[in-house]
Amino acid sequence: MTDSGNLRLSIRREGCSTRSCQLTGCVKMGVSRAGTRGVLLQLALLVAALALDARPALAQSWGASVHMGTLGAGVRVAVSLDEVWNLRGGIDVQPVDIEVSESDVDFSVELPTPALWALIDWHPGGGGFRFTGGAVHFGRPLAIEGAPTEEWELEGNEYTPAEVGTVRGSLGTQQSGPYVGLGWGNAAGPGLGFALDLGIVAHGTPEFSFDATGPASTDAQFRSDLDAEAESINDDIPSLAQVYPILNLGFSFGF
Repeated sequence: MTDSGNLRLSIRREGCSTRSCQLTGCVKMGVSRAGTRGVLLQLALLVAALALDARPALAQSWGASVHMGTLGAGVRVAVSLDEVWNLRGGIDVQPVDIEVSESDVDFSVELPTPALWALIDWHPGGGGFRFTGGAVHFGRPLAIEGAPTEEWELEGNEYTPAEVGTVRGSLGTQQSGPYVGLGWGNAAGPGLGFALDLGIVAHGTPEFSFDATGPASTDAQFRSDLDAEAESINDDIPSLAQVYPILNLGFSFGF
């Protein structure tokens, strides 16, 4: 076949009727006076032929898992690359409210969700035990929110619930970070199985901050007291808080 004399692609079959036979030496290709576009065209044809020929051998198993953990409820979808490597992706969400009390204020806790995951698993020997690496993207910072029901004391000064309004505290970190961990379970394996993940996400040095919605939020003294309270919390944050702990327990089903 020629194209204005610039490209000649010839395919000669020698008693062969299958793709695999063609790929083992029965397809002979020649290029004469071919420029860059001609070479790329022939490479594209060769890659396409290889992909078609390899399709049956690369049949992939897949599966899914559900779990509860330190980021709430989650789901993962897994696909096998070979006997020891899997790719997984998924999402975690907070299904229920978490309540805590601190300094005469009832706070609701907001986990840093929705959290989006991209993971790769290595199963040494092809068993259930695995090492995992990847990345996570947090949809929002870890936060608390609540309203005092009694006078709230800050730095020796007292403020009424009406003055304070709603208080919100946020733990600012990097929005995305790397994940390393280990676990048990092969979501891409056949049948029902147990799923465990244990690891950490590195999200940088956290910084806590406070805000309020009441009339006192525009008062310089209240603002100073609120910032001082946040700074006191930051001083007490341990260095281990630079990582977010991950513990997930659930089950998987593979196909």
